[in-house]
Parts: sequence; C-alpha cells; structure tokens
Amino acid sequence: MHRAAASIKALKRHTSDARLCGAAARFASTSISKRSSGGFFSWLTGGTSSQLPSLEVPLPGVTLPPSLPDYVEPGKTKLTTLANGVRIASETSPNPAASIGLYVDSGSIYETPASFGASHLLERMAFKTTTNRSHLRIVREVEAIGGSVTASASREQMGYTYDALKTYVPEMVEVLIDSVRNPAFLDWEVNEQLQKIKAEIGEASNNPHGLLLEALHSAGFSGALANPLVAPESAINRLNSTILEEFVAENYTAPRMVLAASGVNHEELVSIAESLLSDLPKVVCPEEPKSVYVGGEYRVSGGVFESTSSRCF
Repeated sequence: MHRAAASIKALKRHTSDARLCGAAARFASTSISKRSSGGFFSWLTGGTSSQLPSLEVPLPGVTLPPSLPDYVEPGKTKLTTLANGVRIASETSPNPAASIGLYVDSGSIYETPASFGASHLLERMAFKTTTNRSHLRIVREVEAIGGSVTASASREQMGYTYDALKTYVPEMVEVLIDSVRNPAFLDWEVNEQLQKIKAEIGEASNNPHGLLLEALHSAGFSGALANPLVAPESAINRLNSTILEEFVAENYTAPRMVLAASGVNHEELVSIAESLLSDLPKVVCPEEPKSVYVGGEYRVSGGVFESTSSRCF
C-alpha cells in the first residue's frame, strides 16, 4: 500500500510538471510570435516596429510596371532609298537603346597595289578629326550621352556603328555621318596610326596563328580576294593622307552606302539623315573586282618545335 501511494503521488507530480512545462512553452511561443511580428530586424533586436510594412504589401503611391507579354511581335524592317541611291533601313525595338550603323561596300578587294592597306588604315582613322570636329570633341560628345562607337574593316565592307540611348538618335546620326563623310586625315594623325599598325604587324609576325586567315586568302584566291586586308609592311611607308582621300572619294559613294538602325523610328531616321546624305553624288556602282578560287597551301615555321600548315581546297 505504501508503495502504491508513493507511485500515485509521483505520477500526479509528473503530470503537474508536464502541464506547467506545456503552459510555459505556449507562453514562450506566444511571446516569440508577438515579438517577431515586426519582421526579422525586430526579432533580431527583440523589439517591435510598426514602421516597416511587409515586403508583400505594395508601397503606397508606387505604380507597378505592367507585366511583359509572353510574345512580342518582331519589329518590321522598313527601307527607304534616297534619290541618289543611299539606302536607309531600320526596325523598331522595345529596348531603350538604339544602334545605328553606316556601311559602305568598300574593302580590300577594291584596293590597288598603290593603295594596299588603305582599308586597314581607314579602320584605325575612324572617328578621328573631321572638317567640323576635332577628335577630342567627338570623344567628348560620345561620352556625354554614354555612347559607344566602333569601326570595322573587311575585304568587302567597311562598317561604322554608334550605340546609345534612343533619345539621342539625332546626335548619333549627325556625328556618325560627319565622321564617315568628312574625315580631315591630318598628317600627324595618319602617321600616328601607321606607327601603331607597324607595331601590331611586328607582334603578329611572332604569332603565325594570328595571320592564318590572312595567309589562307592569299593562298586560296587569285584576284581581289587575295589582296591583303592587314596592311603589309611595304605599304606602311607608302600610305599617306592623299591616298586615303583618293580611296574614300572613289569608293564612298551614295549607291554603295547603307544607313541601318535598330530601335529607332523610321520616319524620324529618314528625316534626319536625308539632309546629311542627299548631296552625295549619284554615280554608277563599279563592277565588283573578280576573284578566282585556285586553292593552295600556306606553311610557316614558328620555332624549333612548332610549325603551321594550312590548305585551301
């Protein structure tokens, strides 16, 4: 009997302790819940805050942007040809930026032995001093609108591009066309770029792989496509501002120019560019120089244990 009574008392005491622990746990849980109602910062500092709304609640006075559609119809390309033959092409884009390029059907295939390397040098002379702007002014105007300008030369085409926000389309078109149409070709700027080209050729001669594509054209083709795109060393001492002026006057003609843009209004682009390009003379496009594929092989030794061999089939 004594043992049974002791067991009953112990059981009652255990039950009472369990109830107290449960109540304490519920109280602690309620306290933590109340303290954490103010967000993570309030829970971390142990206080509450009524000034920090939930991130799931939209801020008052802030208009949410509309949801993007699942499919956007691509912009249609529009084309306008001016009376002198200049073509202006554009397409709209929802992007805030605009990209404008002036492309000319000119390149190393149109060079003669007297003008070899002209396209390479013209690429380096892009956006330099014009008859209306100094090189520094062009740089400042491009930087002022956060723009980016580039130029590229190939065997069959020269390209000049300008990227910036579409709100600056008039400024972009004016600077781009001025740089292409009215280069000053100052002697000191031409000589400076020739020295840089000479240094590039010296570095490339130590890396046969860098001249591989150039060598393949000279080995695989006979005619215009065999002309060097990279100015040969023999041409560096011969090229000057006069040769560049003659090459541009002969090849940068209206029917061989295309002004292309993305992210602009076509009518606005035409209205801006027409006054800047309509005075170019209308001439007959010359026949593209002929090229014949003949195939060939190019070999060069790059060192004691290295050689490069390429074949054109």
